[in-house]
Amino acid sequence: MADIVPFPLARRRAFIDRHARLIAAMRPDAGQRHLERQLAFQFETLRRKNIDGGAIDREVSSLRAAIHAAIAHGMFKSGDFA
Repeated sequence: MADIVPFPLARRRAFIDRHARLIAAMRPDAGQRHLERQLAFQFETLRRKNIDGGAIDREVSSLRAAIHAAIAHGMFKSGDFA
C-alpha cells in the first residue's frame, strides 16, 4: 500500500520562504539550529500521522533542499554573496 502525503512539504511556499528569510538573517550556527528544529518538528508531525518512515525521510529531505534553495535564491537576488 502506498502512503499518500496530501500536501508535500516542499510545496509549502509560505513556510519555506518565511524560514529561509529567518535563517538568512541569523548567524550561521543559529540558522542551522533553527533549521534542524523545524525539520525535527515536521518529522514528528508526520510520524504522529503514521506516515511511513521512508516517506517521512524523503519529505523532510525535500523540505531541507527547498529551504536551502530559497536561501540561495534570496542571496542571489539581493546580491549578498559571502
